[in-house]
Amino acid sequence: MNTNEANGIKLVDGLMPRLIAIDHGWSSIKTPNFIFENGIKELKTMPATKENVLEYRGKIYVVGQGRMGKQETKTENDNYYLLTLVAIAREIKRVGYSTVQKVDLAVGVPLTLYGKEKKAFKNYLRANDKVGFHYEGVRYVIHFGKVRVFAQCHAAIANRMDGMDRLTAVDCGSWTLDIMSVVNKVPVLDDCHTYQLGLITAIDRIQKECYAVHGKEIPEYIINEVIEKGDTDAIANNKAAIMDTINAGLKRYALEVEAKLRELKIDFDFTNVVYVGGGAGVMRRFGSCTGDNVRYVTDVRANALGYQYLAQNLV
Repeated sequence: MNTNEANGIKLVDGLMPRLIAIDHGWSSIKTPNFIFENGIKELKTMPATKENVLEYRGKIYVVGQGRMGKQETKTENDNYYLLTLVAIAREIKRVGYSTVQKVDLAVGVPLTLYGKEKKAFKNYLRANDKVGFHYEGVRYVIHFGKVRVFAQCHAAIANRMDGMDRLTAVDCGSWTLDIMSVVNKVPVLDDCHTYQLGLITAIDRIQKECYAVHGKEIPEYIINEVIEKGDTDAIANNKAAIMDTINAGLKRYALEVEAKLRELKIDFDFTNVVYVGGGAGVMRRFGSCTGDNVRYVTDVRANALGYQYLAQNLV
């Protein structure tokens, strides 16, 4: 293996690239092996511990503490680029690879925005051929190879469509609800829809309801815990009543999602419906339309796993 020096960063020639799949969510970052919140904050000085600390181009950031505020696009600033570096570092550290690596990326954008956003997101992630940074005190040097961009939602079900020639995939994400028709495993582009009806809509509404009814400001992480596990470890004197309010809010969200599907003339008696994303568990618990033709992909890493699968299996 030959190396050469450029701008103080060692480039690697002849090294086989490592494929790393990343789902750049509006609430969290997912890889096939990790999930972490997408909050990122610049620090003026180095903190007492280097856990979750990224050092890049002379600046210091703490990552993964809370959720980032909504952006218009993922390419409008450096936030998602920095989060990409953290995701790469975590995947490399997990398997003990050398911290000097050539990396191919598999990522995604919403299907309804695929034509508009694919090139911009690819160029954003490939802005640098090589990059050096420290994460949790370890120096990483990454030489970027290919960046392959796939369609969200479709990726989440790409390896889960056996026995279903036709289906409707419903991705209940953080900020958006994506509804996609699939025929013979191929998305029907004219029958894909995106609505501003993500889980954060329900979470905000639940927080307001809890304050109005119980006089309590319920942190978002507690509601997310209920969404993921059906319960929370948090202790409160009136926990049962608060849980009733939270569950009522989640049920309302499930019914709103089903109402959107009915607006699109989706008949639950004849259509295969596959729910994916963070809200899939909500739909399984609270949706009124059930049956053998309604399925749930509750692993929130499903898109990342799908990007990996597609990158490995498509020429």
